[in-house]
Amino acid sequence: MTYAAPTNLDLSACSVSSDGGKTIQTLAQLSGAVSASSTAITSAVATAGTASNTAASALTTAQSAVTTAKSAVPTTVVGAVSGVAGINAGGGVVVPPIAGGNASLNFGGGDSAPIGDNNGATISYTFTTKGSPTDYLNNASPDGSGGFARFLAGKVLTGLGSGTLSIGWSSQPIAAVYSTTAAIVTSDATTKTVDGKLSDSSYALGQKLVAALATVQPAVYKLNASIAEKGADKARYHVGYIAQDVEAALIAAGLSPAEFALWTNSAQFRATEKDGQLTQVAAVDGSGNQQYIQMLRYEEIFPVILAGLTAAVGNLVSRVAALEAKGTA
Repeated sequence: MTYAAPTNLDLSACSVSSDGGKTIQTLAQLSGAVSASSTAITSAVATAGTASNTAASALTTAQSAVTTAKSAVPTTVVGAVSGVAGINAGGGVVVPPIAGGNASLNFGGGDSAPIGDNNGATISYTFTTKGSPTDYLNNASPDGSGGFARFLAGKVLTGLGSGTLSIGWSSQPIAAVYSTTAAIVTSDATTKTVDGKLSDSSYALGQKLVAALATVQPAVYKLNASIAEKGADKARYHVGYIAQDVEAALIAAGLSPAEFALWTNSAQFRATEKDGQLTQVAAVDGSGNQQYIQMLRYEEIFPVILAGLTAAVGNLVSRVAALEAKGTA
């Protein structure tokens, strides 16, 4: 006898076990669990897809940012004209000079953002306690020659070597020097080759020099720059020698002024500024001739005057002594 397979049976209440009867669940419960797992898997796949898309988008954004950064500051503009300053391997900011000009570091943005009474610029240095800190200042002389200066531990401004640093220039002298003590000048015998003594009557050059400067008369004068600034009535009087008078006296004595460092005649330069760059050009008159300015080293003039006075006083003392001896004879 053959039986047909049953149909439309409700087996939801049947129980099944996957561990030998330790845990039992109905087919209905198993079906719900499978359905929930399927939904969770589908959700996880969707979340993973979203995360993948987000990561890909972030990578694209990062690559775009790198491209933009390289485009904004390409390596070709580092240290170039109208470019940006670069930092070298030693941690220093390098501002290279441009062709035909000097490198400069400017503070203030011109008329729109100048440095004035209510704002300023400060350069700060931070040193470790180890070693001896040294600040270096590079500079160039107005005539275009190279120079170098050092600012030691915030206290001493000096040249790279002995006698290599000048403060001011013949065409751009500083206004004044304020100090608590007098200037100290190198005068060691090992640094000089003595040509003669002014007190030696047999030293012809010295005698001519003493006689020449004895004819130069000190003058009382006012500085033209002070008159222009304050007016002739408020400009103060100064006392000193006129360089051209010293020059004329030396020439009259048969001496060459240029051979003596107590007198100088220096070419003048004029400073011009363009785009933050200082340029020194020759100062000329209306005919295009180079202009010069004469200056004096007073500390070298005074010993000559003193030598002449000492000789004169000594001569007078000798004559008085001779007259006194004659009167008592």
